[in-house]
Amino acid sequence: MTEEPDDRDPDGKALKDLDARLNAIDARKRQVKDAPAEAGMNAGYQALGSLFGGILVGLGLGWVVDHYVHTTPWGMLVGTLLGLVAAIYTIVKVGQDRP
Repeated sequence: MTEEPDDRDPDGKALKDLDARLNAIDARKRQVKDAPAEAGMNAGYQALGSLFGGILVGLGLGWVVDHYVHTTPWGMLVGTLLGLVAAIYTIVKVGQDRP
């Protein structure tokens, strides 16, 4: 038994494959280093969008109720508050699901 390498792969396919896999691992490590900062920023934008979206949808539904039921300020007020509550609930729920 000798410890010399075999000549089964004369054109170096295995070595090229290993090099490609190592480069892919290095690329993934570089992406993971940048990911936490971007993930935090994305979570903030998502929370802001949920907050604005909830308030605006509640406001719009309140306006529709006011328009058809003729309860001028109350539909918009209740709709805005319900939209705010729904938005905060969504933000808290998404925040608890994140690691």
